[in-house]
Amino acid sequence: MKNPAVKYGLLGGATVVFYFAILYFIKKELFLNTWLYWASMAIYLLFMWRAAREDCEEKGVARDFREILRTPFIVFLLINLLFWLFWYTLHLADPELLQMENALQLNYLKQQLATGPGDPQHANQLRDQIQVLEKEGTTLTMGAVFLQMGIGALGGFLLSAGIGAIVRNMGRK
Repeated sequence: MKNPAVKYGLLGGATVVFYFAILYFIKKELFLNTWLYWASMAIYLLFMWRAAREDCEEKGVARDFREILRTPFIVFLLINLLFWLFWYTLHLADPELLQMENALQLNYLKQQLATGPGDPQHANQLRDQIQVLEKEGTTLTMGAVFLQMGIGALGGFLLSAGIGAIVRNMGRK
């Protein structure tokens, strides 16, 4: 595959899906662990970095910064797309995951309320959220998935800009 963005995006996506599949099959709680979730960013960064370096080795660093930024950002978007497709599909196949996430969210909100948020208005918001989760639970919608993908894309853009700047400065030396 000639295009490093597509090559590393697909490889990175497959790696992230494999990582989360292993966590899921070992123990569902690991799949929902916040620390392990954020640890997957190391995979994103590795593949974004490799793609950016390969792109700059091939085309040089004496280009517009937007062109350098494009490759790691496309890698991020592809990895993220594959992750969220896997995440959504897995939640459809195993509704217990949504129940577990709901329980985690309820526990977190109740802990926040127990520690005393300080502001009575914030405490009321927490009580309202707890009441809604206890009555209705968490729902799974494509809109929520697209929202998370969009929020992730903002962070991915910032990561891409950082990687692009580092690769560009390293190439100038």
